[in-house]
Order: sequence, then C-alpha cells, then structure tokens
Amino acid sequence: MFWEVGCGKGVGSTLPTEADGGMSPNHRYVHLILLVEVCVKRLFHLGRGFPWPRPERCPRCGGRVWGHGFCPAYFDGFHEPLWLRRYRCPSCRLVLRLRPQGYWSRFQASVATVRESLARRLIEGRWLPWLPRSRQRHWLKGLWRQIRLHVGFGWRGDLLEAFDLIQARGIAAASCGIQCESPTIRD
Repeated sequence: MFWEVGCGKGVGSTLPTEADGGMSPNHRYVHLILLVEVCVKRLFHLGRGFPWPRPERCPRCGGRVWGHGFCPAYFDGFHEPLWLRRYRCPSCRLVLRLRPQGYWSRFQASVATVRESLARRLIEGRWLPWLPRSRQRHWLKGLWRQIRLHVGFGWRGDLLEAFDLIQARGIAAASCGIQCESPTIRD
C-alpha cells in the first residue's frame, strides 16, 4: 500500500502535527491519497457499490476512520466519472481518498499510457492517434520540466530512462507542476 500525501489550500506538502494543534493556518484541510490495486472496469460497472478496502487506522494519528462518501474522478476510456471512496478521521480531520494504483493525481490517463505515448513520440516521431496531440505535447513538456527539476539541467541521457528514474522517486514524471506529487509514505 502506498500513501500519497497532499495538502489542500495550503503551502508545502507536510502534514500538520499535534504540536501545532493539528491544523496550521496554512493548512485548512489535509488529505492523503491511498493507492489501491483496483480493476478500473469493475469499478466502473459497480459504481458506488464497489467493495473498497477500509483503512484500519488513520495514518496520521492512529484513530479510527469514518466513511466520508465518494468523489467523482474522470479516467480515459470512460464516458462517466468513476466514484472514488473517501474516509475521514474525526480526531485530526484528515481526509483519505482511495485511488486506483497506476494513475497519477490529476491525470485521466494511466502512467502506462503516458509512457507509451512518450515512447512512441521519442522512438517513432509520432503521437498516439487515439489521444489529443495537445495533451501528449503537454506530457512531453512536463517531462522536460521534471528532468530539469529532479535530474538536472545537464541530463544528456535517454528521456524514457529519465521518465523511469523520476517515476521511481514517486513523482509524476509528465506533470508541468513544480510540486506535482507529494512524498510517498509506504506502509
């Protein structure tokens, strides 16, 4: 299981601690994304009836978590949003969102699709025909940005090698954002 840390409406990506009262002025709410192995097609067919695993305890304070409803998320290949399960810790107000493993936050395409698109462009000089070229160009631009940020300006190696290196660090390798992924806490 992987925990992906994220902050809403705040600066930085660290979790508020009990020492600062649980919530700092810079963190109005905090959420974690739990990446779960899920068959996305089954999730689509079952909708809100999908049997999501329930976290045993809050990873922040160790308290019990409550169900906190669902939130819609769009994924490539599905014309309707998929419903992702959320849980909430009443003690520290942490919100946990479960998400299919193999998808970056704020990306509709899977990591494998993004890598396939970039590989085809870099090897064959062509984009994948079933995806918008503008979106694929955005991924390439994001990869260049992440290479400069995390590997260095002097990188002269293979771009797919850099993709894999950045991905192994838990960073969305094709994101144009500076803080594109948060630190990953492994259970």
